[in-house]
Amino acid sequence: MYIPAIIEKPKAEELLCQPNGIWLAKRKIIKVELLYLPMYLFNVKLEDRNGRKNQDIVSVDGIKGEFSFFRETDYEDQTKEKRDILIWKLTEAMAREIAMKEYQRFLLKINLRNSNTNVIISFSNGVQAHYPYWMGYFKRRKGFDFDVIDAVGGDKQGVKMRPVFIDLILQGAYYKSEF
Repeated sequence: MYIPAIIEKPKAEELLCQPNGIWLAKRKIIKVELLYLPMYLFNVKLEDRNGRKNQDIVSVDGIKGEFSFFRETDYEDQTKEKRDILIWKLTEAMAREIAMKEYQRFLLKINLRNSNTNVIISFSNGVQAHYPYWMGYFKRRKGFDFDVIDAVGGDKQGVKMRPVFIDLILQGAYYKSEF
């Protein structure tokens, strides 16, 4: 499943050029490209001691295995012809193990904080998805740098995700578009 980018290239350029952190000046962007990050999505169903049921969707990227919560909106599978070869470094079983371990850690923390007893009823099999990100390249004094924003929500990606995108670029077998 390819999730379509909602943010268009001009808006992405505007978001990527905004000053951030210690760089207070507006940055000049050299190039912007749309990347699709392979990830696995898992549906987690919970029940608390009062019988109330809840569910979460979590994701694990297919490159480094970074865990995150997935915001569910009405995504349509994008069916354009752009099926480049993607090398998934993690199998579904590996990603599922990471997702279960990280989610159990999260659940324990929440249960302790709220004095609750949520338990996992079911943990679905993984669904392969390709999530869009806009990557902008910048010139620094003696080198280059990049920044990445989510192409659906426009959120800047933090330090935790930089190694994932570096690996994705080095892999070279990802879908990118110049739009």
